[in-house]
Amino acid sequence: MLDLGRVRMLRELQRRGTAGAVAEALGYSPSAVSQQLAQLQREVGVQLVEKVGRRLRLTPAGEVLATRAQTLLDEARRAEEAALAASGRVVGTVRVVAFQTALLHVLAPALPVLAAEYPDLTVDVLDEEFVRVLQAVASQEIDVAISDEYPRLPRARRPELVAEELLSESMWVSMPAAHPLAASGAPVRLEALAAERWVTGHLGTNHADLLERACVDLAGFHPDVRYRTNDIMVMFAMVAHAGAVSIMPDLAFADQQPGIVTRPLAGEPLRRSMVLWTRAGADVRPSVAALLDVLRSSAADLSERRPTLLRGPRVPAPCCAPRRPTCPSAVRPCSAGRASPPVPERRGSRWVRGDGSGARKTVLVRADGSGARGRFWCARTVPVCGNGERDR
Repeated sequence: MLDLGRVRMLRELQRRGTAGAVAEALGYSPSAVSQQLAQLQREVGVQLVEKVGRRLRLTPAGEVLATRAQTLLDEARRAEEAALAASGRVVGTVRVVAFQTALLHVLAPALPVLAAEYPDLTVDVLDEEFVRVLQAVASQEIDVAISDEYPRLPRARRPELVAEELLSESMWVSMPAAHPLAASGAPVRLEALAAERWVTGHLGTNHADLLERACVDLAGFHPDVRYRTNDIMVMFAMVAHAGAVSIMPDLAFADQQPGIVTRPLAGEPLRRSMVLWTRAGADVRPSVAALLDVLRSSAADLSERRPTLLRGPRVPAPCCAPRRPTCPSAVRPCSAGRASPPVPERRGSRWVRGDGSGARKTVLVRADGSGARGRFWCARTVPVCGNGERDR
């Protein structure tokens, strides 16, 4: 009988080309990958890989097995999902990838809710740029991804994946408080910023591509990008201290630093969407359905608190989605020496601390795969500005 874990390694070797890349993707050492593939060869009885220099290469027999392995893995996944759906239990591990803003404002607030309502569910979280995440969802390396998307730069849809818009937000011009255009408070035209120094994301990121496309298409100039970073706080620092300008989404300004003002863009509006990606059919798993349900609620609550956001089209929950309990169960205690944070309590459309103070907390649970579910390792107050005033 073939071991599916080893079969997956062979399939990944076909896809990625090196044992090192397979090890990195699956969380093994390269030597462990080589040992497991050697064991698979003994199980099959024919040579599946061969050494070419310092690299492993599939033999013709290995190519045949690796190609057919995907069918085996897909069938095993469908069988597992059917069994989990039949049980109705929200257990196991779900793996989520999100970009920074989504993690701070949608995913992080959802984690303590998940920990309270589903104590047997482990959520592994990875903050990663959206380079190969769609392929990782399709190949079952991760279960859910939250990406950014711009109408001017739509991502190609894939039949094996499901995309769902959680919310949409406006893009604003961010500039130093001393900038001449900051005094009037009027909307800013992009062409008025043609001579400015810009800060944006790294080459190949959506933020960098949007800035280039918007400046060229709408204002007829290529931006002079002096600073590149994918960290929003570093972007703000470049605006406040280096005199740069940028275009940033609405949610970024919850973390805005002093010395910065924001102004709406004149002319054609620019917007950014937050998109939820899953593998087609994955929501039959109670664990994935539970996560999606809480993420939708988190995004809806955020949209209600910030009137400048537009909520995505409502997607009905699958018939097997778990029902949310009336009252969340107790959260497991924190590490020794630290008091356990109060269990979040639902009040209207908001989750607040159980002590009645009304302070909303963004609290992350550990996501290192250790199984320490519900242990809080970081707490941060997220300021909410509902009156449209953004200058600090």
